[in-house]
This record gives sequence, structure tokens and C-alpha cells, in this order.
Amino acid sequence: MGVVRPPWISKSWFEKCPFNYCDHFGNQEVLATICKVCKEDVERNRFYKKAGKNPNDWKYVFQEMVENFAKVHKMIEKDAKRLGIDLTNIPDEKDSAPEPETYPIFLLMQGYGDHAEKIIKNLSAVPIDSNMELVTRAVDGLAHSRGYVIAKTARAINSRYEEKGDENMQELADSKTSALFVYMAIERNSRALLALAKHKPLRDWRENHVKFASVSLDLLDMLREEFFPEDILDYEEFGSEEYDRCFKEA
Repeated sequence: MGVVRPPWISKSWFEKCPFNYCDHFGNQEVLATICKVCKEDVERNRFYKKAGKNPNDWKYVFQEMVENFAKVHKMIEKDAKRLGIDLTNIPDEKDSAPEPETYPIFLLMQGYGDHAEKIIKNLSAVPIDSNMELVTRAVDGLAHSRGYVIAKTARAINSRYEEKGDENMQELADSKTSALFVYMAIERNSRALLALAKHKPLRDWRENHVKFASVSLDLLDMLREEFFPEDILDYEEFGSEEYDRCFKEA
């Protein structure tokens, strides 16, 4: 998936902030050429590796979280002072959005994520003659989508609620964009699962992979009907070509 310009987002707006339309999945070096978030991650990894350190070591991650939180806190205080906002006296929202758990589409995504995790566990040990590039990339996609589709669906639901009566938010169409990213993650999974189903060394799991691919396709139809029934989903993905090629050639 990587970076995508949704069909309802203008080219001029997209070019101002392409990082808002990146799921950070794919070739990080390629994505870093247009996404500043991916660029920061690439530079961070290089920094730690050059120092002989593991960038994923929790002590470094936690240290950065603390430092970033302090920076954000100072920025908020500065902006609040400039705008005359008392951060110690912020009223509660009178009209909050319903909990995502009250929506069937969200519950379906939770179940989808749970099943994706089961597929991942099954693929933790595969026959020696398996195509490891295919298995690895399929697991990458499933692992990325496992929590991603749940979080993004919740955001789509909340944004749709907040967009009611707000023309600026309607113009940004965050609800549809969030749902589109869920759509693309699941669509990618469907291709990965069908590629796994065709792979002879994994024939013992073929039925499970085909069934989950079918579930994925059903969810795509539900997402279309729920969030963009009138839109033509015409888009191009950037940064995930290696995954597309792998699933197509398998």
C-alpha cells in the first residue's frame, strides 16, 4: 500500500502533505522519498545501527517516547498561551461520538484481526521447500493489518460522526480516507492469501487460506457499502511494488 492519493483528495492538497496518506507499509527507503515520517524512521534506524545499537530495543524506544512527549507538551503549552486557552479548565465534550464497539463493521474488524493472528501463527513453521519470500511478505501484510484495520475502522467511524455539520471536515473526508486504508490493507491480504493457497508446499493449509481470502473479499464489499458506495476506487499505490510483484508471481 504505502502512499496513496485517495480519489476524493485533490492533487494540490495531496502534494502539500503526502505523509498524511501513507500507512508506512512497504519499502521504507522508497517511501522515505516522499513521506517525512518514513524518512525520520529510516534516519533513526541508520543512526542506531551506525552506533552498533538495536533501534528496536525498548530502552531506546521508551527514551524517545519520553523526549517526544516532553516536546509535544511544551508545544501545546506554547500554543495554548498564544491562543488564550486555559489547559487546566477544559470543559467536557457535550456530544461525544458513540463507541466504535456499537458498530457491526468494527466488531467484524476485531474478529478479522484475531483470525489474521491465527494465520500468522500457522505460518511460523512452514515446509522447507516453501517460497520464503512469499511467506515472509504475506506475514508482513497480515501482521501489519492485524491491529491496523481495527484502529483505522474506529477512526473512520469517529471521523464520520465528527464530519456531520462540519464542512471543513467533510472536505478532508477523513472518514472515507481511513476506511480506504482499511480497504487496501484487506485487499492486499486477499491477494497474499490466494497466493499462499496456490503454493504447493502449503497445500495442507489451502482451505484455511482460501476461506480467509473469501472473508476478506466479503469485508471489502461491506466497506464499500458502509463508507463509499458512490465512489469509484481508482488509486495508485506507491512503495509496495515488491509485495504486489511477489503475490502476483506466486
